[in-house]
Amino acid sequence: MSECLPALTTALLGFAEAAPRRRAFAAGVFQGELMGGRFGPLQVNGHEVWHGLAYLLRDIGWGTPEPVFDKIFEQTHADGLLMELKGQIPCAPENISGSPGKEARLDLKIQLSVHAGRELRLRAEVEPNTDLNVNRCGWVLMHPLSCSGLALEVDHVDGRTCRSSWPYLVPPWPLFTGVREIRHEYAPGYWASAQFCEEDYEVEDQRNNADASFKTYSRSNMMPRPYVLRRGQSIVREIRLRLLGETAPPKSKRQASPLPGWSSATEKTAQLGLAVTAEMTLQPVPGLIKLLQVWRPAYLHLTLWPEEAAPNWSGLLALMQAARCGLRIDFVGHDELGLGGTDDQECLALSQAMAEAGIVPELVTALPCGPMAARWLRQRFPGTTIGGGTPHYFAQLNRLELSGGEDFMSFTVCPTVHGADDVGVMHSLRSLPSMLQTARVLHPGRSWHLGPSALSARASPLGPQPPSNPYERKALAKVDPRTRSLFGAAWLLGHVAAALQAKVDAISLPALIGDDGLCEVTSMGWQESPAMAWLAVCFSWSSLQCLDWDDTSKRPFGEEVFLGWPLASIAGKLDRGWQVLIANLSDEPSPLLWPLDGTYAMIDAEAWANHRGTRSPDPWPTAQKMPGMLIVQPYALVRIDIFSKPVNSEHAS
Repeated sequence: MSECLPALTTALLGFAEAAPRRRAFAAGVFQGELMGGRFGPLQVNGHEVWHGLAYLLRDIGWGTPEPVFDKIFEQTHADGLLMELKGQIPCAPENISGSPGKEARLDLKIQLSVHAGRELRLRAEVEPNTDLNVNRCGWVLMHPLSCSGLALEVDHVDGRTCRSSWPYLVPPWPLFTGVREIRHEYAPGYWASAQFCEEDYEVEDQRNNADASFKTYSRSNMMPRPYVLRRGQSIVREIRLRLLGETAPPKSKRQASPLPGWSSATEKTAQLGLAVTAEMTLQPVPGLIKLLQVWRPAYLHLTLWPEEAAPNWSGLLALMQAARCGLRIDFVGHDELGLGGTDDQECLALSQAMAEAGIVPELVTALPCGPMAARWLRQRFPGTTIGGGTPHYFAQLNRLELSGGEDFMSFTVCPTVHGADDVGVMHSLRSLPSMLQTARVLHPGRSWHLGPSALSARASPLGPQPPSNPYERKALAKVDPRTRSLFGAAWLLGHVAAALQAKVDAISLPALIGDDGLCEVTSMGWQESPAMAWLAVCFSWSSLQCLDWDDTSKRPFGEEVFLGWPLASIAGKLDRGWQVLIANLSDEPSPLLWPLDGTYAMIDAEAWANHRGTRSPDPWPTAQKMPGMLIVQPYALVRIDIFSKPVNSEHAS
């Protein structure tokens, strides 16, 4: 993304600091990028061989503090390249082992070198300045999702060799443990190798936590944690990456995004709900009632967390009446309902309070779930749709051992569990369809509800959450500064598009108000966000559909989950015709080929900054005639109006 003014960067990302600069490099036959301290996709002739590589610290809450490098040395040599990075990983005080002292950090040196043009050697040396409690400290190598179905061989530390293939469905636990070397096809018939030293490595499917890759990481999960890194003790870790045999021929380049078409108008579409919080029921923010009257979501979604204050039931009823919609209630407890414990008593008291307020929920979910919980809820809420699943992420659902008797299952998505970089967050959207494929195999016969999902983590199932920073991307934080920016709006539209592609039955959108709500409430009233601009369009539709693109079924699994990547799109019907919403999920302009008549309006960084400056009531610029090719700006939103019935999905190439 090119340099831009602070106001435009704020419109794009929510704060004035731009993303870390991406530094392209060529190393022998390899091409890659360095972004911060992470090496981006390593490619050969356009084929993604490894998805990424980084030396990472995982703290006691499984947070991932980002390294900060102050020195980067790069030198070209006969074989290709020598690159050296020197910096540190800052550590929070709670990770210090013993009495807190001076500012804690890990000094870090990384060296990348190329040998014979076909081999990358990476060496990392770290040294803590104080004793630190950590859960993991070492190399992480990511393998591309496009490898699904391709062959691999694994050499183990005990001398065994396993031959297998990368999975299509998402396994809940590590695929391989005790790993010393992985040889894999990066394209049919073309192989590469990764060798690991000093530690036992394991391989897991990162789609469990919404990342679009497989991951090999150091230190087995079966080893004790947290463990202590001793002050002044130097740790050295190395990895060797190399190509085996012939190099794959150049991969053909994709052209501009292909032509769009509609699925059948009679196809069932997902319901859109809106999350509410207990805080929102205490004293409705001026304008909220009016907005709900206009938007009229399919349902409101309230999650009741243990030890959290109960909502104002009359205030909740007022919100429901304004929206003229039903209610989904999630009871989050410590144990399964129906066991006669305190969770049963608390749930019973809440249900009685709802009944006294005249609230009858349409959907009730027990989290954690199970057959006893489902039976117990059916007795307390006769005629109500009963749900189960997890209030957290797909990993927790995928490892769920107890379910049964529910009408629907549910989980949420947070793309910042492992990292918060812009590119990785957007690419995480590719993992959602395979999550739902796996979930339907594990829990057949249920409908599927998703959300509320957000860039931020509303609650961490892994331990203490890191403190939020309004000027910093941070994994697992409760607040993400990008939520109310164009980036956040594009990600949310992409999330809805991916959910529609996965054929979910209902999608709960994030709450409007709160620490990480879609709008910011100030003494001057609330300030809408770009996400609210496209949601206002979406809630005016009588139907919600996935917008199809050409030839996706012919591509390898995981190669392009989004039809037309990096553009995500949804379509809806109005009395006077159709509308399409499109988001650019990348930080570079992207061309859109369009075969139909119509008009368009685009909210890009400049348009949003102008809207905020003039405080005009309509965030969408004046509509213009739709060209045959439109350049969609970074993270921009496009609304296309078509006032005649669109053609179906068969187009000329």
